[in-house]
Amino acid sequence: MLSRRTSLRTAVAVLAAGAALTLTMSTPAFAANEGDHWLNTPNCTADQKIELQLYSDGQYHDFQAIDPTRINGNCEFVLLDGRVGWDSFSGAQSPWYYDGPGHVYQAYVIDHTANQVAYGVRN
Repeated sequence: MLSRRTSLRTAVAVLAAGAALTLTMSTPAFAANEGDHWLNTPNCTADQKIELQLYSDGQYHDFQAIDPTRINGNCEFVLLDGRVGWDSFSGAQSPWYYDGPGHVYQAYVIDHTANQVAYGVRN
């Protein structure tokens, strides 16, 4: 019969092996910028959303959207990829834009009332 100490060591070894196996399984790589990034000016607020989504090549890649949450003046919401990808003065969320290899998007909130710009994450 195994002692309690041996049983605990065996359980810890099994858990460690399971964790190592889980980490080595093929899962999408997570970028450091995944998540919500808030852009704030005195009159305008938006959520720059970056998340992994399945792309047509069968791989997971970043996609971005900008979601205005507060408009108390003349607010402009922009996603740029070397050129304007999306630009709006409305309070509606932008479409999701592919931000995988070959693309680098950055969100901007331009507060025309306060003459300020909030820069989002360049991903």
